[in-house]
Amino acid sequence: MGSISNIKHAVQKGLRILDRILIRYNLKKITWKKIEYFNDLWKERIQVMSQYISPNTDVVDLGCGPMWLKDMVQLKKYYPVDYIDRGSDCIVCDFNKHQFPDIKADIAFVSGALEYVEDVEWFIKNITQNTNRCIISYYTIEEWPDIIVRKQWAWVNNLKKDELIAVFKKNNFHLSKYVYELNKYPIFIFDKQN
Repeated sequence: MGSISNIKHAVQKGLRILDRILIRYNLKKITWKKIEYFNDLWKERIQVMSQYISPNTDVVDLGCGPMWLKDMVQLKKYYPVDYIDRGSDCIVCDFNKHQFPDIKADIAFVSGALEYVEDVEWFIKNITQNTNRCIISYYTIEEWPDIIVRKQWAWVNNLKKDELIAVFKKNNFHLSKYVYELNKYPIFIFDKQN
């Protein structure tokens, strides 16, 4: 009985190694659609980010998932957007197909979604053309440097902090605040320059 267990363990280990090799050499593409799940621990990140939303503002929640933000802060108007229909008036846009909602809002809220966007410059340009503030959580390559793990989580870009700031600056937004506690989540607040 022990030898069958040992063989199973060895095969599983071999498959994990093969998986890492395939990911490392881009022979296997992992996408958010394949691994999608929502962790209740992410509510804490959204709660912290929501502190930077003024009451009674219009917010477009880009990559809204289960729409946790909606119940955390009093909003004038809430626009949930995701790549599939999440119900409750969700606007369906696949950012990797260059689909962006035709909505003007005070604030763009991007919690744990930018890592999955292939064309970051296009995405940020659309945010800056349609809002006055962007509250975004993003793990830069400095904060999460393991490329293999980033690929395993289906993250499709690897920006440095300065690169992210530069893309917003190019679109007339400046970094107003940066919050990062070790082992937590980095939060950037960008505002339109006057």
